[in-house]
Amino acid sequence: MADWYRRKTWTKTDEEEYFVKLGRARKNGRPQYLRVQAVELIKTEDINLLSVAETLLYKILTDYPDNRIEKSQTYNSLGEIYRFKRDYETALMYFQKSLDFEREFPNIITNAYLNFSETVVLAERTDLYGSVEKLLTEKIDHDTLKFPAQNYIMYSVMAIIFEFKGNLEQAKAFKDLADKNATTETNSLWDPQKKKYGIVKERKKWLDKLIGRNKNRG
Repeated sequence: MADWYRRKTWTKTDEEEYFVKLGRARKNGRPQYLRVQAVELIKTEDINLLSVAETLLYKILTDYPDNRIEKSQTYNSLGEIYRFKRDYETALMYFQKSLDFEREFPNIITNAYLNFSETVVLAERTDLYGSVEKLLTEKIDHDTLKFPAQNYIMYSVMAIIFEFKGNLEQAKAFKDLADKNATTETNSLWDPQKKKYGIVKERKKWLDKLIGRNKNRG
């Protein structure tokens, strides 16, 4: 049986049971249970359940405003909800809030940098391309473990940005790196049990379509 805070449905019974158990949980652990439940509902991509997830996430911000551990992830998840709804401007606002919070409190880093970058491209906010280029360059240059799935998105977005700038040679170089990471079958973890973690399981067609314009250039 799934954990009480990882429900994939939200019937009246689900709601009642969930909040009874939440009320019995330690107060300092409740924000995490709210966020985890919200994420499970977001994964369903059901518009009605997304609304429930949004309510749970706002509850974290209003009922536990001093909780720093969940704040960045909460903003990031709200951004994902609005991006699913194609409200890109609101999504960007929340992704930016997540990034701003992470700069102030860098102990917990989310994938908001990827979500922000992708959404800028989706929204055709070319005025933000410079900000995204700077953000991703910092991530690419930073000496930390990055998985192929992360690199695939970063290099794809950079290819789009550099094509927009007219630097087709660099755009093609980034596209080649994106392709390499999209097709790699293992990560760089030493643990053989986790060699498949963070690899690209399914390429993003819309992203590949955009960088595909570079295929016969450069």
